[in-house]
Amino acid sequence: MEMKTNRIPSLDGLRTISILLVIVGHFFFVLGFGELGNLGNLGVRVFFVISGFLITGLLLKEIDKTSTINLFKFYFRRTLRIFPPFYFYLLVVLVFTLIGFTSAKLINIFFASIYLTNYITPANWLLGHTWSLAVEEQFYILFPGLLLILGIRKTKFFLIFLVLISPLIRLADYRIFGDEYIWVGKGFHDNMDALAIGCLLSLFYVRLHQTAIYKKFLDSKIVFIFPVFILLFNIQIDHPHIFFGICFSAMNILIALCIDWSVTNYDSFVGKVLNSKPLVMLGMMSYSIYLWQQPFFNPDNPSVLTKFPFNFIGLIVMTLISYYIVEKYSLQARKNLEKKLFEEKTVQTTELSLQT
Repeated sequence: MEMKTNRIPSLDGLRTISILLVIVGHFFFVLGFGELGNLGNLGVRVFFVISGFLITGLLLKEIDKTSTINLFKFYFRRTLRIFPPFYFYLLVVLVFTLIGFTSAKLINIFFASIYLTNYITPANWLLGHTWSLAVEEQFYILFPGLLLILGIRKTKFFLIFLVLISPLIRLADYRIFGDEYIWVGKGFHDNMDALAIGCLLSLFYVRLHQTAIYKKFLDSKIVFIFPVFILLFNIQIDHPHIFFGICFSAMNILIALCIDWSVTNYDSFVGKVLNSKPLVMLGMMSYSIYLWQQPFFNPDNPSVLTKFPFNFIGLIVMTLISYYIVEKYSLQARKNLEKKLFEEKTVQTTELSLQT
């Protein structure tokens, strides 16, 4: 599953596709056409499945190596990966709010800062995308402990159960609350199967790749029709019972299959495109891009900053600042601190065991 680096092949390219879907969807919003084809939702959905797949893979590697999960190390790594760019964005929003340049409310910035905007409406476009970050953060908080407590075998059964009941939960949500509340479709409980399917892909990865029928699928080109079905399912938003009951689940499964095909066939033409330097670089910057695309594709803001090409120029500038000054610095700090906090402790433990 790996090439010459420790990064999983094709995932950065798939992240690039995800963020491009979000940007295209929001760009058409600014132009007054609405969110074309519900593409923003689709881009976020791909991110969720990738997150489940990637995080589970990392945790399984640690279990295989140490027979346990160091929760402190996991949360330490996630904190320095996620928090600095996010709180930098919120800080800028806060400053512009205090000087009267935005209509965001302090209470909504607070709820965004504690990752609750998938249950409490952010009430402002600048914070509207933070619901998906809340879903991701809630996943990071819950899943490692779940895997540690249940173990691999029971976690598999539990995740399968979540995937099976999620359509019923979404339908019940919609029937009870309609579409007036943000958690209908955006709450963690309504999106947990997207993450769970990514987790299951990682948990069953070896077994799947040893199965003849699945290996035949990975060698075929049938995957090229999956994006068509994904797009068709994704535009059924005007039919909420079908969308929440069937389409969400179908999209999650098809996205997971596309991810696995792309990771496995990284030496194919599609794989080479996904692993090309431009797409890999954009994929690595996708978190900062996602954070900063929001203010520059704001349909409620008539200023020049939301008009082409200034919106793209602004997005590029703020992404570069966020990635190179905040994100890369925090990742380097994480690397340095990780050596001191964890590798030295490992050495000391090894020396102690040798002495005894």
